[in-house]
Amino acid sequence: MENPTENPSKAAEYLQELNKIIETQQDLLEKQRVRIEELELQVTDLCKENACLKDQHQRHLATCRLQQGNLSSLGAIKENVVQENSSYVCLSRIVKDYSSRWKL
Repeated sequence: MENPTENPSKAAEYLQELNKIIETQQDLLEKQRVRIEELELQVTDLCKENACLKDQHQRHLATCRLQQGNLSSLGAIKENVVQENSSYVCLSRIVKDYSSRWKL
C-alpha cells in the first residue's frame, strides 16, 4: 500500500475526506443542539402545566374537605366556579407562552 505522505494527491484526497467528515459531524451537533433547546422548552411548558395542575388539585381537595365539613352546597359551587376560572387562566397562559415561542 502506498504511503499518503509520499503521494501529495492522495494526501489531499484524505484531507478532503476528513474535512467532509468534520462538516457532517458539525451539522449533526448543530441539529442536536436545536433539538435539545426544543426539548428544554417543552420541559419548561410541562413544568408550568404541572404547577397549574397541582394548584388545581389542591383546590379540589380543599373543596372536598369543605363539602365534608357540612358547608352549604352553594359554597362548593362557588369554589368550583373559581377553580374552573383559575384553570382557564392557567391553561390560557400556557397556550399563550407556547404560541409565542413557536410562532403559532
